[in-house]
Amino acid sequence: MQEKILVGHKLRRFRKSIGLSQTAMAEALEISPSYLNLLEHNQRPLTVGLLLRLGNSFDIDLKDFAEDDAASLSTGMSEIFADPLLADEQVPRREIQDMITAAPGAARGLVTLFQAYRKVRDELEATAGDGGVRQMSNPVEKVRATLQQSNNYFPTLEDAADELRRAAKIEAISDFGLTGDNTLASLAAHVKVTLGLRVRIMPVEVMQNQLRRYDLHRREILLSEALRRPQRQFHLLIQIALLSQQAILDKICQDQAVQDTQAQSLLKITLAGYFAGAVMMPYSAFLDSAKSLRYDLDLLGRRFGCSFEQVCHRLTTLNAPNARGIPFFFIRVDDAGNISKRLAAAGMQFATHGGTCPKWTMHKAFRTPEKILAQAAELPNGQKYFMLARTAPPLWSPTLAQSPEFAVTLGCELHHARDMIYADQIDISKSARLDQIGVGCSVCERMDCTQRAHPPIGHELRFDGPMRRIGLYDLGTKGTTSK
Repeated sequence: MQEKILVGHKLRRFRKSIGLSQTAMAEALEISPSYLNLLEHNQRPLTVGLLLRLGNSFDIDLKDFAEDDAASLSTGMSEIFADPLLADEQVPRREIQDMITAAPGAARGLVTLFQAYRKVRDELEATAGDGGVRQMSNPVEKVRATLQQSNNYFPTLEDAADELRRAAKIEAISDFGLTGDNTLASLAAHVKVTLGLRVRIMPVEVMQNQLRRYDLHRREILLSEALRRPQRQFHLLIQIALLSQQAILDKICQDQAVQDTQAQSLLKITLAGYFAGAVMMPYSAFLDSAKSLRYDLDLLGRRFGCSFEQVCHRLTTLNAPNARGIPFFFIRVDDAGNISKRLAAAGMQFATHGGTCPKWTMHKAFRTPEKILAQAAELPNGQKYFMLARTAPPLWSPTLAQSPEFAVTLGCELHHARDMIYADQIDISKSARLDQIGVGCSVCERMDCTQRAHPPIGHELRFDGPMRRIGLYDLGTKGTTSK
């Protein structure tokens, strides 16, 4: 069965950008002008076969062209009409979808305008509460957007990781990554020769709650003894990247137009982590292992000597044009549902504000620590996903301190599940009953959900004393809710 791709607005915009009439383009694609008109208005899907024909006839990036940004626009537009400023309009999802289909450019403009408005509003609210000190825009969201725009793939960092392995004379066994006992020593020796720095493992009494510290004056990189061996390698590689790969990091910040100082600092640290993962899990070897092991996350971690979370992160970076893995999205939450990390991909879009849907299986992961939970789920717009969730143990915490708890979710479109070992025991057929989840309560219109934390778009809160339904909100009456 051919995949349906509804990107008519992109087709229409591309045709106009090269100055072709519908008749001329239809002739090049060997279809009728009337059929091309249906394609441009999303009345017919752009099939994979026709997409390939388009690529053969015109100079376009097929991957970029085939990506359907309707899901992203739908989430963004839904958030706009969920805002208190416009909530009285009660715009249903069908109207939002019709607008996106008819005028995607206008929809993107509205999302951009609303984001600018919300930024100004948030800054004014912050100024009113802190005596007039202007607050910076959120650097975390800026970095998240940058990673998503780059598809979380940075070839210059991949090349730099390969070069470091060669320069440090670290043997990356084709199937097993950097698991040799002398890897840390080899890295330390390389740092000594190239950077003139000594690497030392320090006791907890000295490091306290620090896991890594660069001592500029003593020319030392200090690593806490609390870190396990793979963690020591990872943190040492992060510091190496921050010291030796500044030119690459600066170039990426420049290319991505990241100018804010806070956002730049965070992005560079994030990219340094990317570099560390690329060194420890070489691209080709890791991709081949992922495919041969059918994405067994535990075995991948053991094979490459990496943690569960590091493996999940690395899987989201396998987006080289000629050697792609499964396109995964990634999200990490604490046991209160707060999002600390997220990377949208595979068509999944996260709400900018608010937490995640409580029906996601990652919230159940805290009940069964260290156990991988699988979930086949469907969003209100019909998108279907396969997700894996597991708790991620903290790096280290002092004995008397309460350790932070996190759960990590790795997800992909449902049709990729057949390539994963975890789907063997789950019914993912067309007739399977999928969990009905949402992106977030404020943009979800599942009227019968008993677990929502906020009213959906266009519904106001109403308290009804004589009657109480299951769930926090009663959405049986249009435009009202009751408790």
